[in-house]
Amino acid sequence: MPLTHTVINKLQPSAKAIESKRPDKHSDGNGLQLWVRYTGVKSWISAYRWQGKQQTLTIGTYPVMSLQDARQRNIEIKRLIADGVNPKDHKKEQQASQNGLNVFDNIAQSWYSERKTYLAESTFSRNYSAYMRDVKPSIGHKNINDITAPDILAIGKAVEARGANEMARRTIREVGQIFKHAIRNGLATHNPATDLAEAIKPHKTTNHHRITSQQLPKLLKDIDAYGGDVLVKLGLWFLCYTFVRTNEIRFMEWQDIDFKRGLWTIPADKMKAGRLHIVPLAPQALAILEQIKELGFSDQYVFFNTSTRKPYSQNAFINALWNMGYKGEMTGHGFRGLASTTLHEQEYMHEAIELQLAHDRENKISAAYNGAQHLKYRTDMMHQWANFIDDAYAGKLDNLIRADFKQHKQKHG
Repeated sequence: MPLTHTVINKLQPSAKAIESKRPDKHSDGNGLQLWVRYTGVKSWISAYRWQGKQQTLTIGTYPVMSLQDARQRNIEIKRLIADGVNPKDHKKEQQASQNGLNVFDNIAQSWYSERKTYLAESTFSRNYSAYMRDVKPSIGHKNINDITAPDILAIGKAVEARGANEMARRTIREVGQIFKHAIRNGLATHNPATDLAEAIKPHKTTNHHRITSQQLPKLLKDIDAYGGDVLVKLGLWFLCYTFVRTNEIRFMEWQDIDFKRGLWTIPADKMKAGRLHIVPLAPQALAILEQIKELGFSDQYVFFNTSTRKPYSQNAFINALWNMGYKGEMTGHGFRGLASTTLHEQEYMHEAIELQLAHDRENKISAAYNGAQHLKYRTDMMHQWANFIDDAYAGKLDNLIRADFKQHKQKHG
């Protein structure tokens, strides 16, 4: 007699099954059986003959697999046999395929492939490098459903131990995003990374190291005497004149420069705040770009490393400063702080300075920001800042920006 749900629900292991630890076998017909084990577990079994030998294959447990689903699966097995396929071999192939799909690194690579299409190159490179360095070696080989919260937290704690607290938080959140990607694609059912970033202690923020305006003349002479890579040297001069972020010059492209108008327009996807930014270029900055253009290293990137065939790394500029003896005293970001302090001291318009630094809205820049806001004023300010740099290099400390400032006050009030 075929089985019914009513009959199945009433089935219990017999005394014989409990004593012998061998299951009771109940047939549904067509080779489909329900084995009731001494523990009470009810397993669906498909019995068949393969190459003259009796075989059995476990296809599920009741009630996770219903009677109807078990019958359907049993029919599929009979079809495999008719097609000359060993059901056990087919099951192993499916499991191997499924295991490959569920390997964490395979899922992560799929997610990063999507991210690469719309993230800024610098952001993608930073996040993907962190994954390859800190995450993949620890859990990349694991089935995603075997990864636990302690596994993920251990990764974050290892990064935190290097003093990179914010990176540790970001890495944990990235792992959480990969789990969400897996859940959306039916490859995982839960996200063990949820709320784990809170276990990483916030990093105590400190100001970027930077020299004072009194130390600037020596730094400029040291940059001029730098005997290392010529593009790194020119990049440091360019940072002096423009006080942009290091990442912004690293990925600077020729197509974004208007030599005629003396403007560099940085696309929103290359900016930290995600907004288009315009940098007025003084004649000194334009001269540097003309010098680089004549070298002909790249038709795309301005600061292009011919050895690696890609833009210079963040470390190229900081290492140059260290080699000059400024370790712990000056960073690429330090040029921004120096410019901000000096320009504020000379009473330039606060909003214009903040706009030129491209600070986030949280720094009280108008939410209605547009790249051309106060552009004429900022252009004049950037030209005078470049003259200030030249005066500092020439050792004219007593005249630092004061003459230009006087003209600025007369012109703008």
